[in-house]
Amino acid sequence: MLPLALAAGIAIASPAHAETEKGWKAGDVVLKLGAAGVLFDSSADVEIAGTPVPGGNVKVSNDVTPSGEISYFFSPAISAAVNFGIPPKATVDGKGTLTAAGELGRVRYGLGAVTLRYHLNDQGTVSPFIGGGVGRLFSFSEDDGSVLDLEVDSAWGPVIQGGVDVHLTPKFGLYANVSYSPIETDAKGIIFGAPAAADVKLNPTIVQGGVSYRF
Repeated sequence: MLPLALAAGIAIASPAHAETEKGWKAGDVVLKLGAAGVLFDSSADVEIAGTPVPGGNVKVSNDVTPSGEISYFFSPAISAAVNFGIPPKATVDGKGTLTAAGELGRVRYGLGAVTLRYHLNDQGTVSPFIGGGVGRLFSFSEDDGSVLDLEVDSAWGPVIQGGVDVHLTPKFGLYANVSYSPIETDAKGIIFGAPAAADVKLNPTIVQGGVSYRF
């Protein structure tokens, strides 16, 4: 009777432990959905007709867009994540000696990243993480402003990232993270009747937050 009683006790206790366990484990797949704020620290080196424009600069507007990520845990402390979002449209304005040019154009873009993360306190309710990887600026379409035939290239750049996960239940949680990428791209078009080109440093900081679900 004693072995039977022990077996029954284990069978009852195991589901209860599984229901209350909130820490990460190897093989976890986590879907996160929320919003992202994209904050650009933009600047540019501009040439018109092959001549540098002294003091010529650009300003790229900030955006807020729905975003998400999918991550996979190789171990409780190590995971890889792919970030994605709905492409917003940024306004590019002239700045400095190009202020008079006004709105240069608009760009529909996306920012994606693949990162490897290390999770601290991986068995706790609150689990911070740090990570890094590679990001991609996708330039999907351009609308002309004072620059005609505007073209903006897609580009790669490194990404550093930090954030935190909060386990509300074994399945559901909250998350927040901040990423930075020193990424730059090339743009070209026609302004004031002359060909123009720019090396644009975007340097976006991306702040994300929302809810998570563990499969």
